[in-house]
Amino acid sequence: MYLGTITLIILSLAPVVFLLWYFDHLDKKKEKRSFLFKIFLWGVFVTFIVGGVEVLLNTYLLDIFYLPIIKLIIVAFVFTALVEEALKYWVVKRKVYQHPAFNEYYDGIIYAVVASLGFAALENLFYVIEGGIYVAVIRAVLAVPAHALFGAFMGYYIGLARFEKNKEKEKKLLFRGLLLAVFFHGLYDILLMSETGFAIFVIPLVLAMYLNVREKIAHLRKLDNIEGVRLPKTWNWKRYTKVILGLILFTIGVLTLFTLILIATGDPMAQASISGLEFNMLGSSIFAGIMWLLSFLLIHEKRTN
Repeated sequence: MYLGTITLIILSLAPVVFLLWYFDHLDKKKEKRSFLFKIFLWGVFVTFIVGGVEVLLNTYLLDIFYLPIIKLIIVAFVFTALVEEALKYWVVKRKVYQHPAFNEYYDGIIYAVVASLGFAALENLFYVIEGGIYVAVIRAVLAVPAHALFGAFMGYYIGLARFEKNKEKEKKLLFRGLLLAVFFHGLYDILLMSETGFAIFVIPLVLAMYLNVREKIAHLRKLDNIEGVRLPKTWNWKRYTKVILGLILFTIGVLTLFTLILIATGDPMAQASISGLEFNMLGSSIFAGIMWLLSFLLIHEKRTN
């Protein structure tokens, strides 16, 4: 029991550590580890505030909405996405924005992501300990990266705003960053909360967000005069088609992986879903790998200087 809990804690924090490393290694002018840790802890701290606010909103305000679809939209976009992203935004705006350490465009992304991952770390810990290994894997692939990407969207515009001399443009950039973070967070949540086949679309959504964030990162690094940075090619119908096909193949690969995990862990849902079917673990693993390889080949684009 004790070893099982330790394993779940490690699994819950592993994607957080990986994403912290990923976004940090892109920062050529490294931030002080002590300062990053402080922002991370602020992200952890606001998790408790978020929990309290969400409980109050769901308890006292949710019942004033009668239509189920309206309740779904309010919970996803307001009670969850707006509350969480607003508090992450508060951490960056109040604790980092005017700090001397914020001296590059890319710093907007790194600090917003660190704050977001502080939030995601504690949230993920609770979910994984309660749900087990299957939940740990799903959240490692989807929920934790999604939180980092919501933060990256916000951080991109915070980075632009930080060095914008026009105050009106600065405010608009800050608002746009928060708005986009709330929008994508709400869209992610509403797909999951629908409890329908639409929930599958969170998989291509996360990958599409990553592709967009990767281009935003390249833009900020270019503004920071990082040597060797290449911007992505312009989008046209051919690239859109290839990316859409890549997203479909990537989704098929992830769904195959989830099914394998369900079967390997003896999950009743998996056993019921494949009842009467022959499901070869090795063959399915190879199939998932092929889907991801084809997805990469379709999505990968050479960059321009």
